[in-house]
Amino acid sequence: MLSERIVPVLASVGLGCALLFTAGFAREVYTGIAGADPRPPLAPRAPAHVEPGELVGRLAIPRLELDAPVFEGVEAATLARGAGHVPGTALPGEEEKKNSSVIAITRGRNGAAVAGLRLGDRVRLRTSRGLRLYRVTERRVMKPSDFRLGPAPSARVTLLAPFPADSFGPAPMRVAVSLERLNG
Repeated sequence: MLSERIVPVLASVGLGCALLFTAGFAREVYTGIAGADPRPPLAPRAPAHVEPGELVGRLAIPRLELDAPVFEGVEAATLARGAGHVPGTALPGEEEKKNSSVIAITRGRNGAAVAGLRLGDRVRLRTSRGLRLYRVTERRVMKPSDFRLGPAPSARVTLLAPFPADSFGPAPMRVAVSLERLNG
């Protein structure tokens, strides 16, 4: 009987904490992604007509049954709707050598899916330029402060998610998954 009353209260508290931590998490991890300097380290590649919150693609990981929209930006409200394209990086599907795309994914089902990616897994990314296919080439777990944007050796997309995905409060680590494009 007592447990029947406690469970809904704990669920509400957990949801409230998750919402509070999401705003801080997004600000801490994704807006400061390049280190202490708040300016993006790469010249923005997004055309001027791409507005914050605008749909820029759809990410699918068939093996993990993930299908998620990708929106422009990494604000808490944007990340609550789906994955977020990190401003200052190439738009998804338009990455080229020395200018890769970074997609931020929050915890929960999508973050757990990214954490579950293995080398060689296939990832699909549909954008206004069509369907692009990728293969997972690298998976790293690191401190949030260790992630840096910089020149890429090839056209690629990096998925960045909290690790572990089921941690309570700000996740202590990040998982960065590098995707190499398979088609032109």
